[in-house]
Amino acid sequence: MKKILLLLAVVFLAGQAAFANPFDKFNTVMDAASAGQAKSYLKNLASDMSAVMNGGNYGVSAGLGLLNFNASARLNTVKVDNEIMRAEGTSQLLVPMVNASLGLPMGFELLGKYAYFYDSNIYGLGLKYYVYESEVMFIPSVTVQGVYTMTDIAAGTNKLSANNIALGAVATFPIPFVTPYAGVGYDRTEVKAKSSIHDGMTGSADGLSYSLGVSVSILVVNGNVGVTYTDGIPSYTFGLNIGF
Repeated sequence: MKKILLLLAVVFLAGQAAFANPFDKFNTVMDAASAGQAKSYLKNLASDMSAVMNGGNYGVSAGLGLLNFNASARLNTVKVDNEIMRAEGTSQLLVPMVNASLGLPMGFELLGKYAYFYDSNIYGLGLKYYVYESEVMFIPSVTVQGVYTMTDIAAGTNKLSANNIALGAVATFPIPFVTPYAGVGYDRTEVKAKSSIHDGMTGSADGLSYSLGVSVSILVVNGNVGVTYTDGIPSYTFGLNIGF
């Protein structure tokens, strides 16, 4: 498992290294903006960051197994279109992420995630509850979950922070070796400037998200692919994991 995660991490980091930091023009854009424009820019940035920070929330993984523990390495690709990143020429982000879950009593599951995001870190923690577990083919199992995610971003002197709270429900269909899933959720993202003449200003965005995907399991190895639309912004997730 460690070798798989290490290999994927190397590939993901190499992919990010090929792109400029999308926040390199943050101060330049914000310093040239009026207060009203800056507020709008932060709101648009928050909308795109919602798709980034929700990445991996809805992915389905292999059965938890004996130890009720599961870890996965994922790559999320997100299309973006906000004034800050557009100034840097960025239209797509690559976000490598590690997700983990730990089974708890009474149908609960502890969720955690970490992502390396262009020289910064994204951390998330949440809780999932199994509303209904199906053992009948084509009758879905249903879970609900809440995840809180945060990051502090520093690209040289360009600094900002972001946080996201996401609530969602997921239906999975227990077909042998193949598990299709569909999810729906609501989230709120806030971005705060920590540099530029608008230091301390915040912008926020609310969004609805819809997710579709499938996981394929062979023995203890599980691969999954999915797409999530957050206010029309697509993010694609590709992952590998092993359950214990």
